[in-house]
Amino acid sequence: MWYLTLNKRCLILKTKTYVLNIGNLNTDEDATKVEEYLLSQAGIEKVDIEMSLSIVSLHYNESSAVSLGKILEDIDKLGYPVR
Repeated sequence: MWYLTLNKRCLILKTKTYVLNIGNLNTDEDATKVEEYLLSQAGIEKVDIEMSLSIVSLHYNESSAVSLGKILEDIDKLGYPVR
């Protein structure tokens, strides 16, 4: 959980890390495409990709207007099924 202090008030941001097994991550171009898409979405703060394991870790702020379910559907539509 991250904390941000503004004007002597503490705002708690609900950030969680999700680990996804994503299919068709075969090349650096695939990883770049997925990473660029994820980072363009509101609520995604950081993305780490482990190509050899086809694993994507993302740090998602749950207070975001974009639902995680919608983001996962869009990754699938790009040709990278979330398993």
